[in-house]
Amino acid sequence: EARGKDIGVIATEHGWNLYVAGNGGATPRHAELLAADLDEETLISYIDRFLGFYVRTADRLQRTAAWVEATEGGLDHIREVVCEDSLGIAADLEEFMARHVEDYTDEWAAVLEDPEKLRRFVSFVNAPESPDPTIRFGEQDGRKVPLPLPGIRTATPTTAA
Repeated sequence: EARGKDIGVIATEHGWNLYVAGNGGATPRHAELLAADLDEETLISYIDRFLGFYVRTADRLQRTAAWVEATEGGLDHIREVVCEDSLGIAADLEEFMARHVEDYTDEWAAVLEDPEKLRRFVSFVNAPESPDPTIRFGEQDGRKVPLPLPGIRTATPTTAA
């Protein structure tokens, strides 16, 4: 699982292995090892640097896998920048990410906390008090879950013979 993500972390006997540039989409690609056996502080620093370098140099909407492939020198160059600070920008990249994290706001949490914004999310704009009769909920394992639409067959789990 960790090797199919933009950033993946796997525990080792000596710390953490950091994998980057995986892709589970239409063009699957295993993430590659950026650094091995890292302590937690270094792991977080490398993740911040990797993301900062990616945000600053990738094309808009370019996936990390495609970015690594398109970068001159590929993962080796990125490893030099992130792990060895070959461009002398590590502190700047970490500061960039720290500002981003500090300024982050959860837009959906803000909607839930603001009744005026929450009122915008209704089934029917012209009848906001009318719930959609096709949307029903039940309970499964103590959680609220949507029920299937009437007349629609759903996939059922199969067992191996």
